[in-house]
Amino acid sequence: MRQAIIPKRVGGEEVYYPIQVSFLLNDAFTQAVVYSETVIPECSAFILCFWSMYPKTEQHRRVKNVIIADGCIDLIVDFDRKEIFFTGNQQTEFDYEIETPAYFFGARMMPGAFHQLTGLPAERAMNDRVFLQNVFNDLDQSRFFSAGFEQAQKIFQDYLVEKFEKMTPNDFTRLFPRLFESPPKNTKELYDQLYFSPRQCQRVFSKNFGLTPKMVLSILRFQKCLQILTSEQAVPSDIMAVTNYYDQPHFNKDFKHYLGITPLDLVSRYKK
Repeated sequence: MRQAIIPKRVGGEEVYYPIQVSFLLNDAFTQAVVYSETVIPECSAFILCFWSMYPKTEQHRRVKNVIIADGCIDLIVDFDRKEIFFTGNQQTEFDYEIETPAYFFGARMMPGAFHQLTGLPAERAMNDRVFLQNVFNDLDQSRFFSAGFEQAQKIFQDYLVEKFEKMTPNDFTRLFPRLFESPPKNTKELYDQLYFSPRQCQRVFSKNFGLTPKMVLSILRFQKCLQILTSEQAVPSDIMAVTNYYDQPHFNKDFKHYLGITPLDLVSRYKK
């Protein structure tokens, strides 16, 4: 059985830790690329993980990576092109192509952390790129890219940890972990919990997350289902249990929208 990245616990409490399962969706990607994630507890309220991706061989090939929509905005380093940029996606990207050998690393930030860090509306980085040098000028990129791949990752981690070390997550950066265990059933319930009018909620979610309230609820429910169905104890009958997070008619449709496969197919692949 192949293992997924699973949600972490901090201080005994469950946190929002979205799951990416590219290895289940694309064998060619797994054969070509090494992918890993590292959690640094000191900054986990803002940075869910630091991740790294590098080739298994120097053979030239094009592979597709499936990037599941999770509400996060990442700060990504394209080490080959010498670019550092913030970006996120509102919908799952099924056809993101990588030409290997290629070297990337980055930081997956908690939804809300981008706006809190930069002061920019999160919608600027969703489905687009915001280059680091256009926001902060305190990283010498010439020196940074002259370091080796592993050394540059250490510099990158230290740089971001220092950025966040004196910050306290605000109500919006804490919102995904707060709602994740039991996502509201609909937007009305969400508005009631947050004491927002629909118009207020649309505005503040766009600014802090780059998402609509409906998108946020869909991501939370889907990630909760994904957590259950990729657990080591998952069995096909668990599919019926997780439909409690969805209206039954929409469950399979939503699942295929995010993953391109059915819940039963996911459980079957994960158990191989």
